[in-house]
Amino acid sequence: MSGSLFDIIKRDAKMAINSGGYEIDIEIKTPDNSKTINITGWAVKHYYSFNTDGNQVSSKNARVTVDEDVLKSFNYPYKSFKRGIPEVDMQNHKVSFVDSSGSLCNYIVSRSIPDENLGLIVLILGDYK
Repeated sequence: MSGSLFDIIKRDAKMAINSGGYEIDIEIKTPDNSKTINITGWAVKHYYSFNTDGNQVSSKNARVTVDEDVLKSFNYPYKSFKRGIPEVDMQNHKVSFVDSSGSLCNYIVSRSIPDENLGLIVLILGDYK
């Protein structure tokens, strides 16, 4: 996709999570702790969800959104070659950030969802074991 409007949207999306005033400090570590980076991104944690019947249930949900270009700039290993081609795969990487109450939150990535148009990656987080 190309075009000046799309370029503006991509720039603004990256700015919002990197330096737009909504960002927070996030620490990410490889599963074997061989590399740690400190970057900015967007983190969300809430305590509600919906079950398969559509009823609201109490459960913790947490995710962070990071800029793929920032991971690249740190030479952070965020891709794997499980299917013979490089794909975003950050399962079992460790993520930490301080929430709005000032508590340090530690998580494990359970799933990575790349947005290949904007260059952002959403990391779905699970409890640190």
